[in-house]
Amino acid sequence: MIRIYWRPCVLTARAACWPDDLPAARDTGCLSRQYRDNSPHIVTFRYTLRPKTFWSGTASLTCLAIMAWFAAPWAGAQVCATPRGEASALRDTVSTLPALPLDLDDLRLPIPVPPRPPRPRRVRAWFRRHGPDLAWLAPLLTLAGYVHAAGMTRSPAFTEAEGRTMARIAAGVPGDFGAAQLAAWIEPTGALDRAEHTVAAGREAMLVVLLLGVVLLWVLARRLGVARPAAAVAVVLFAVSPLALHLHRLVLAENVAVLWMLLAFVLATARRGRPVAFPAAGVAVLLAALTQETFVVVAPFVVWTMWQQVTARRWRLAVAGVAAAAGAGAYGYVLASLGELGGAAPERWWTLDPVLVAIGPVAAGAALLFPALRPPAATLITLVLLAVVPGGPAPAALPLAAVPLAALLVPATAHRLVVRLLAVRGRPEAMPLAIMTTTAAAALIVAVTATWPGELGPLLRDDPVAPVAQAERWLTANVPRDGRLVVDHPLRADLLRSGFAADGLVPFTSFPADAVAEGGPLDPRPPGWTHYDYVVSTAALRTDDADRPDVRSALAESTVVASFGLGDGRVEIRAIHPLGRDVAETVAAGDRRTVGYATGQLLRNDALTFDAAARAVASAGLVDPRLVIVLGKLSGTHELAVSLPALPGEDAGVRRRLVLTGLPTEDEAARLALWLLGQPPPFTPSQVDTDGTTVIATYSLTAPRGLLPDPPPPEEIP
Repeated sequence: MIRIYWRPCVLTARAACWPDDLPAARDTGCLSRQYRDNSPHIVTFRYTLRPKTFWSGTASLTCLAIMAWFAAPWAGAQVCATPRGEASALRDTVSTLPALPLDLDDLRLPIPVPPRPPRPRRVRAWFRRHGPDLAWLAPLLTLAGYVHAAGMTRSPAFTEAEGRTMARIAAGVPGDFGAAQLAAWIEPTGALDRAEHTVAAGREAMLVVLLLGVVLLWVLARRLGVARPAAAVAVVLFAVSPLALHLHRLVLAENVAVLWMLLAFVLATARRGRPVAFPAAGVAVLLAALTQETFVVVAPFVVWTMWQQVTARRWRLAVAGVAAAAGAGAYGYVLASLGELGGAAPERWWTLDPVLVAIGPVAAGAALLFPALRPPAATLITLVLLAVVPGGPAPAALPLAAVPLAALLVPATAHRLVVRLLAVRGRPEAMPLAIMTTTAAAALIVAVTATWPGELGPLLRDDPVAPVAQAERWLTANVPRDGRLVVDHPLRADLLRSGFAADGLVPFTSFPADAVAEGGPLDPRPPGWTHYDYVVSTAALRTDDADRPDVRSALAESTVVASFGLGDGRVEIRAIHPLGRDVAETVAAGDRRTVGYATGQLLRNDALTFDAAARAVASAGLVDPRLVIVLGKLSGTHELAVSLPALPGEDAGVRRRLVLTGLPTEDEAARLALWLLGQPPPFTPSQVDTDGTTVIATYSLTAPRGLLPDPPPPEEIP
């Protein structure tokens, strides 16, 4: 025997009983409630122990101890001792308990399974919290992606900046941080292999940049307290505005810098995890400045946003110090670089989208009334002021940085004003405010309806890149791979993919301007214009701001060989004449006279039947002399109908394609094609095709001189 309690005490045990055991428990007085269901229940047993009742309480004590021992791990059974003075009222609560079986295996002790703790459903909670935002954002992403992708490889026309960036990426040497970020998408995804043009591969990456920008703009709007409908309007302005669509499609590092700027503002408005979010916002601003240095001007405004989020004095002092340093550095850099980065072009922005350009600064001024919107509003006003400063930063950086801020502030300010209007309902000033708000909204809708369709149409339907593609195909088919050409950067990148030698393709921007030639720094320069065979005149070359003497001379001393497109977007392939254009035109006039005399004899040949267009061309002498000689040979063996169509782009040039019809059978046409291919050089066509009984022969671009004899003097011609 073992003495457990020396002092009088009350032993209390709590355990689970099944319904079958409840009657016995009630008989002992342990239960005070009636349980009528079939689930296990927790019951409490109490027993008073005294030093004198050692043997009499042995069985009950053993039973309670065993119950407590077995029930404690599972049901939380507890055994406690209470001093006799406190337990006098409970001394005789339980007088007898069921006897303990001899075999412990027969003891029915309940072993209830503890309930499983609830699983943390973080994903479900996240979707419950952000589900409405996702429901709004999904169709907005679809709309933005569709509008951006519709015609993004065709319009706007390729620019020099895009060509330079993509040429470096295609060569595997991005050169700067912005191009390296674009290469991180273009190279692994194989965009260069899929795209028809090198610049088109970069515009595929711009679609990804736009979609990320839409998400960041939505998050920023919501964190600034903008209602979801107003945030949706901000996204539409950011993605569908003609100015935004034009700029977002361009392969520029500034588009990537906009992402870092938006991310910095999003992190600066964080309400939780600020010790991590605020330094991350500073890193985002740094990455934006490394991508495009002009974006350093947003640094103090990001810090201002952080200032609004904190209330502790030490935090505000730290943020103020960072703001002062960022502001001094940013604007010191801007002022130092005003004369280096080129002038802005606000008139071009106005042409693309007068609505956003006009209402953006107005909304920024009104947004200064609301504390949460003051940092982005001040950022937009600063960008506008820099744009109108003569000799300001690079034109592309300012509108690209301003577009998302203007798109955000216009609906955000309208939303805040509507909230203010609803707050003063019933007051005398409510009616004037309502009239002003309704008038402004109606004017905005009318302005958007009147201007956006006219500017969005060309961006979605026009194809200013088509003349460039036609010129590229013409050059690939007619110019040797070692030819020497003066081209722009986008066309050079495409010709390099077609196999042209890099040394023979010189960008026109490589030629020095007048200021550099007079006394600027000595840079490696290409040879003069006389060392090149062709100059490809594109819109970028003709509108170049710099006056480059070599380019100007190459255009003046050249003649058009092929032309594609109309108006300002036309592409001309011009043959350069080292001896001067006048000399070349004199020689060409003599060649036309020689060919005209020879074709006049062919026109009188009854075996050859020329159509009206071919007769006019032959009479003018605009026929390749090799065709004249071949037709002379065929006139002795065949009776043929002759047509001299122009090749694409060569409507005003010498005809070097010959179409022969009137052959009796297809076999006869095949034999004639083989005969043409068997002619000795230079009379071998570069390409021969047959279509039923029709034979089409195409000759190379340049024919040797002296193939035809000189005609007699005009006075001797009958």
